[in-house]
Amino acid sequence: MSVELLLIPLGIAAAAAWRESRNTDLCQKCKTTRITDHTLLIEALHVLGARDIVHTEDTVTAVTQLGAATFQRVGEVFLGRIDDDEQATDTMLADLEHAVGRVLQARNVAVVRQHARELGLRLVTEHATDGTVQLVFEEER
Repeated sequence: MSVELLLIPLGIAAAAAWRESRNTDLCQKCKTTRITDHTLLIEALHVLGARDIVHTEDTVTAVTQLGAATFQRVGEVFLGRIDDDEQATDTMLADLEHAVGRVLQARNVAVVRQHARELGLRLVTEHATDGTVQLVFEEER
């Protein structure tokens, strides 16, 4: 086996490790979220009433009610923090989780409505209470 065959994968691994460490350095004191989707993060921040949202593919900054927030993609997930307040970070991330749930629920309800229309069903009633959504459809005649 030649030395080049060993050095190329090692070089690729070293470059990936260096890039990963640079990403982490940009977001010190950040805490892990379960958010992997860039668009979902931005939509959830809008639900929270965040303003001045600035984003690239791997970073998102915004001003929330708790202060300036920074999010950085590290690997597959986003890490986030409130820039000057570690306690506020925990509160903001919990609020963000709930906002993500609301966004995903709204997306799923839209998909169900579309499929129902395609199947010839008509929405009869819709109830949204305490975070739950109940949709009742009937067959169109």
